[in-house]
Amino acid sequence: MKPIIGICTNYSTNENIGIMTELGFEGQDWQLLAGDYIRAVELAGGIPIIIPIVEHQQTLEPILERIDGIIFSGGSDIDPQYYDELPRYGLGNINPVRDAQEVALAKKVLYEKDFPILGICRGIQLLAVASGGTLYQDLKSQRPEGFNHTLKIAPKYHPTHHVDIQIGSKLYEIFGKERMGINGFNHQAVKELGKDFKATMLAPDGLIEGMELSGERFVIGLQWHPEMMIERYPEYMAIFTAFIENCKGKA
Repeated sequence: MKPIIGICTNYSTNENIGIMTELGFEGQDWQLLAGDYIRAVELAGGIPIIIPIVEHQQTLEPILERIDGIIFSGGSDIDPQYYDELPRYGLGNINPVRDAQEVALAKKVLYEKDFPILGICRGIQLLAVASGGTLYQDLKSQRPEGFNHTLKIAPKYHPTHHVDIQIGSKLYEIFGKERMGINGFNHQAVKELGKDFKATMLAPDGLIEGMELSGERFVIGLQWHPEMMIERYPEYMAIFTAFIENCKGKA
């Protein structure tokens, strides 16, 4: 049986989403997910399902009992209160509803479940915060010595810079190389790693682009977006293929 993969969604109270697309009406809130995530999971051999934002965390329990792996997707900035910081200039939009659910959910699946976890963009940041780490709230102001990681002017699939991968790491085993190109649209990033995580993929300026949990369990966070690259560069499917293969062991 193919493994069932839960993918966390964005949440928005912007009624214009429905009005502009003619899919809805004034006063509605929206739960959104880019199709790239769904396609990547399906192509890798998994069954994607969307994990909704709900009123009560207990509502998700039956879903967590049935899924074989989880992807924490990209989206808005995480409220710095979750890592004991005050907001700095440059902090972007935060979403308290999504934060409340996902921080609790990330802690639960990290410490009470044993299925594989993949965090992408906001997802790597969420895993860091849930395990006791911290974030750069805004790279431009906090790391002016670094280069521009927020290249929204580039196509989604375009590798804008390279990264170095630690030999012997899970990411090295997955991609089979010490250096590769990645895309990047982030203005935040992991500053201090959480408990039991190690940085195994670094940008030329030392920024963490990939991290993984120590030990055998598949828990990997990526600051970039492989799901946006697979259409043009199939080799980036390797991360999703490895993730789904690990989830099969739980199915």
